[in-house]
Amino acid sequence: MKKHVLLVFALGLLVSCWGCSSHEFQLKRSGAKKLSQSELESLFYAERTAEFPILGKVATVDYFPDGRQIIDWGSGNDTGTFRINEDEFCSTWSRLRNGEESCSTIYKISETEYEFIGSDGASAAIMRLK
Repeated sequence: MKKHVLLVFALGLLVSCWGCSSHEFQLKRSGAKKLSQSELESLFYAERTAEFPILGKVATVDYFPDGRQIIDWGSGNDTGTFRINEDEFCSTWSRLRNGEESCSTIYKISETEYEFIGSDGASAAIMRLK
């Protein structure tokens, strides 16, 4: 009986861990391409505008070659910086996330859409180039 309970517990733990990384796994299986350091640099170190659909609204982010970024979500805005570090996009905002840096891997999911994956393997955001 104890072995049965231990086995069920181990399987439950395995399934819960699988759930954490399953979205990124599914992205890879779908053919989405993880961007490399040089691809991230080409994408972000250019003057560009992108949209992020969030909770039924759209936030617009302007990126600049010097690593600055500006976000506007209609009822507010913020400024910050970004950097590309070891195949990850890392950003810091003045007020959003209490000024803490967040890093994500980025997958190209279509010609104009990219998905940010957080360190926990979950989807953090979808970005659409304008």
